[in-house]
Amino acid sequence: MSGSSSSSDAGEEEDFYIQCDAPNCNEWHEGSTLSPPITPLLASTYETWHCPSCIPYHGPSKVKSLTSTRQGLRKKRRIEYIKLNDPAALLQSESNNIGVAANDVQEIDFRAKLELRRKKGMFRQGGAGCCIQVSSGKNEFTTTHVDQHGFNQPVLFTSQLPYQIGLKVPGKDGTAPFSFDTVAKLVGPYRKTQVIDTATQLTTEYTLQEWVDYLNTPEKERTRILNVITLEYSQTPLGRLVTEPQFAREVDFVNQCWPKTMDDLQRIVDHCDDSNNNNKTKKKTLSDNGHDNDNGGDDNSSKTSEEEEDLADLLKELHEEIPRVSKYCLMSAAGSYTDFHVDFGGTAVWYHVYFGQKIFYFIEPTPKNLKIYSEWATNGTAASGGGGGGSKKSSNANAFLPDLITSAGGDVFEVYLKKGQTMFIPSGWIHAVFTPKDSLVFGGNFVHRHSLEMQLTIFRLEKKMRVGKDYKFPFYQKLMWYVAWDFLKQRDDLMVQIQDKDVKNVMGREQQVIQLISGKYPNHVLLGYKALAKELESWSRSKQKTNTDQFPEHMDVAKVAIQLGELLTKCVAHIGVNPKKEKTKLKQDKKEAKIKLGKKRQNSQISQKKPVITPIKSSSSPPANKICKVEGCSQYKRSKCDGYCATHYREQLSLQSGGDGIDYHAIPPPGRGCKVDGCNKYKKSKCDGYCLMCFRASCLKTPRRPSSKRVG
Repeated sequence: MSGSSSSSDAGEEEDFYIQCDAPNCNEWHEGSTLSPPITPLLASTYETWHCPSCIPYHGPSKVKSLTSTRQGLRKKRRIEYIKLNDPAALLQSESNNIGVAANDVQEIDFRAKLELRRKKGMFRQGGAGCCIQVSSGKNEFTTTHVDQHGFNQPVLFTSQLPYQIGLKVPGKDGTAPFSFDTVAKLVGPYRKTQVIDTATQLTTEYTLQEWVDYLNTPEKERTRILNVITLEYSQTPLGRLVTEPQFAREVDFVNQCWPKTMDDLQRIVDHCDDSNNNNKTKKKTLSDNGHDNDNGGDDNSSKTSEEEEDLADLLKELHEEIPRVSKYCLMSAAGSYTDFHVDFGGTAVWYHVYFGQKIFYFIEPTPKNLKIYSEWATNGTAASGGGGGGSKKSSNANAFLPDLITSAGGDVFEVYLKKGQTMFIPSGWIHAVFTPKDSLVFGGNFVHRHSLEMQLTIFRLEKKMRVGKDYKFPFYQKLMWYVAWDFLKQRDDLMVQIQDKDVKNVMGREQQVIQLISGKYPNHVLLGYKALAKELESWSRSKQKTNTDQFPEHMDVAKVAIQLGELLTKCVAHIGVNPKKEKTKLKQDKKEAKIKLGKKRQNSQISQKKPVITPIKSSSSPPANKICKVEGCSQYKRSKCDGYCATHYREQLSLQSGGDGIDYHAIPPPGRGCKVDGCNKYKKSKCDGYCLMCFRASCLKTPRRPSSKRVG
């Protein structure tokens, strides 16, 4: 047996203990608490036994062999390319979550697809209109900056060193080079991770050592292009070598709101008990009036000890449930591609390219684009029978998302990330990633207060798309309850501070608290919390198991939701913001910005040389009150052109804009302009290829044909 055992009663299996055989561990574990439970009979079948915390580093436990032939680690390690070369075998993998048939698996050359659309000019290059590029050495992207300007666009740090934005990464202080092998050594060579096949976008599972062996294979000898993007390492030695950027740490709800101490839990209990105690105060006073309880002290002490034990157990559970999504390691082979997606729960992302290169393709999360994305994302499974969809959805099952977005009038932005650059991706942005060369990336996800409305929108979208539990943000709803409680806790703290100064003026205290909260948070944050309060009220009334399972213990969720809603209603009324008008204004601003950007792009395509326009002289001059006011011009003046004809009015606009020789009015595309040389107007229907003005002039030059009607 690999581990020794000790038991007070040999006949009782629940008292059986087993010792880990891993070097430098040797810890004892109770057999009944392990998963699966270890009994003396099962322990006798092991040659060496490793505890769960040692398996990633020392491999699984070894079972005694029936023959003298030693198998396993002494055998030369081989990479299992077979199950990746055969899509049918890949579909049988336990880690695969896509319920499609083997004959529906298609291999797609995403590199060729992207290159073809790049040549067609479908992608907006350089991130113009998409990314905010920061090139100065200072860390300008702080919570103060985001409070003022929001966080609605990706932010790219082009030249900042990691420490300048509060990011700590390994291997930058003169130590040994940091490579894929180092990652496997620190995280655990036997740690299993999901591997994505680029051609099919399906997943399988490998140990990190197998994955590193694949990456160390020369690129020309690789039969498949693979990608790892879900390796979470916060609880490993690598987690101590990497620290998230300062902004991500300061605004992350998991760091700020998730209970971590007994005091945090006790305060939640006290807050929820206040309402119950207030309702029972009168009955309790009447029953206790004139009666002394001699054993009251002992009862209170026993209740206190029991409550402390309950809180300790609850704190232990919360420590195990805490969402660990802030540190991910991404290792990608050259040519790998991650298809368009939105990060779970609408989380924001920090992304640092340690070495290699990445190309991002961004789509703004407008309601129209999100609707197209959700339909596209569900069509793959619906068309093949996995999602229960019909023939209506199967038309776009094999479509490429950029084609659908651009055909609907949207934009797809292309942004390059080089070695040493860092990017922040805001909540909800749809994106895909292509890897031109082998890359190692450190990144992480975080939920924050600046995009609460978008995060809740993505949460509802995931529910509508029926995203699997393993691909959602862990304990998202429970986190939102603690976020709401944290906001109410700030209100209570302010009430106590003001109460110390002015005890009598109760109504004044409440108004002062509302003023302080409204001044502390910007408008978009208060509107986000108001949206959260509305969502929490619907969750508190729900009886679905998916919602009730994430109600925090010892918290009165209905009370928290109601109080948050009342507080935010008063705060929003105080700042005088109408949420509906605010959304309408935001849509109008985006629409105007898009129109201006479209005009700018159209003007950039116009030749820098000013076209030579020959004025049209009609045979008969117009009346004096209808002639262009430019001396020598015999054209009619146009309405809303300040007394000029159209030709001279455009010249005046060009001079007013700086005289750069560019015609700032739209020029008709080939085939749609007037056929008169130098005329910039669209041709009119039934005018023989002329615009209306030139057609009139041509009619004056051409004699009218005699009428063919008979008189009689």
